Amino acid sequence: MINKKQIEILENEFNIKINKEIIFKLNIWEEFFLKYNSHTNLMSKNDIPLLFEKHVFDSLAILKWDKFKQNKTILDVGCGGGFPGVILSIFNPDIKIIENDSRIKKINFIKEIKEKLNLENLEILYSRIEEVPPLNVDLIVSRAVGKMIDVWELSKKHLKKNGYFVIYKSKLLNEEINEFNSKYKNTNQKTIKYTLPLSEQFDRNLIVFQN
Repeated sequence: MINKKQIEILENEFNIKINKEIIFKLNIWEEFFLKYNSHTNLMSKNDIPLLFEKHVFDSLAILKWDKFKQNKTILDVGCGGGFPGVILSIFNPDIKIIENDSRIKKINFIKEIKEKLNLENLEILYSRIEEVPPLNVDLIVSRAVGKMIDVWELSKKHLKKNGYFVIYKSKLLNEEINEFNSKYKNTNQKTIKYTLPLSEQFDRNLIVFQN
């Protein structure tokens, strides 16, 4: 159950106001996620005690980007257990979010949580992303999927002109950026750094660039 301290962390860190409906949905989501994860591996069981810090907070870190709210259609490539797409859909009911994954056990969870929380803004796409006709979205996001250049090359056809691509990263950041920039130049790229609310220092990055 999300507690008062966690709510304060999110409100202060991301300059948002969390209403009772969001709290209600987060609590249902957490209970169902943990139950589902006990029999189907959505994430490492070692991360369960840090579900809020490493997954909920991290998913919402994109709110630090000042242009996030300008996007009305988001494609979450390789959504896995719903990070960041499901969490973002709970907090942003006015934004259409497409959850994509090619693993049926992940998609089955997304289908169930969509129904349980009545997430009308959430769409589900079960396919390899490169096999899908262009979706023409405003923003592509990706977290814990693969190298920056690989995710971009598989998904870039789905981004409308002047749309944005945002990938969540921690380790090997400089190597991935250098590899990407050696092939793709002048992408108006920026990095947003943030720290997870943990007792030890845990730095993360959002890499943002425009199509």
